[in-house]
Amino acid sequence: MIGSELSNHRGVRERRICERGVRERGGREWGVRERGVRELGALELGILAGIAVLAVLLAAGESHPQDQALRPQLEGVELVRALQQGGLVILMRHMSTDSVVPEQGAHDDQDCASQRNLDERGRRAAKDVGAAFKRLGIPVGTVSTSPYCRCVETGELAFGKATPSNDLAVFDGLSAPEKEVRGKLIRKLLNAPPVDGVNDIIITHTGTLLYSFGLQTQPEGIAHVFRPAEFGNAIYLGRVTPDEWTALAGSMGAGS
Repeated sequence: MIGSELSNHRGVRERRICERGVRERGGREWGVRERGVRELGALELGILAGIAVLAVLLAAGESHPQDQALRPQLEGVELVRALQQGGLVILMRHMSTDSVVPEQGAHDDQDCASQRNLDERGRRAAKDVGAAFKRLGIPVGTVSTSPYCRCVETGELAFGKATPSNDLAVFDGLSAPEKEVRGKLIRKLLNAPPVDGVNDIIITHTGTLLYSFGLQTQPEGIAHVFRPAEFGNAIYLGRVTPDEWTALAGSMGAGS
């Protein structure tokens, strides 16, 4: 009986010592973990900040921005009214294209079969945009295009004409300085005043929109409108998608 009580007493005492040790050891370990969490938190914040900066830099490069730094001054009816007066330049991406891309290295400017071309939806959209321009009474001057078939066809179907220019073509693997040179060239074209009473149109590719002013590139067929300026860069007025041209023509009507 006495031996059993002594044994129980020793067991209780050992458990208390053990529990006290666990608490002390746990406190030390928690302190270490807490310091580690604080240190890791600071490290993670630094990493996240770096990622944010990297994202901004990438957005200025080869991204396809859904938004852009240039803000429209005119929209909808007001933008159409300005176009009806002439004197503006429209930078447009080609209309919708096939999802199938020919094999790398097969491209030939003179062979449409070697290129990504307009699909039926793109051809229909080009015709619809051209019809909308006529209905809205928007006068068209020169239509300059990339030599790629999808740009030439967009111009011909929409406006009945297209003058290909290698300055509006795109190339893979351009260096940063080369992209800057291309951007300056496009900005110069946008600042060239059209003949009085008409609007000049430039039909090109995603890269051209990005290198010039980091413009929105979606959807295919998007158009950005500029007013040539006497000093500095051309003034950005606004943008219109293919569907919006058709909607504006429907709401404003002929001769509006």
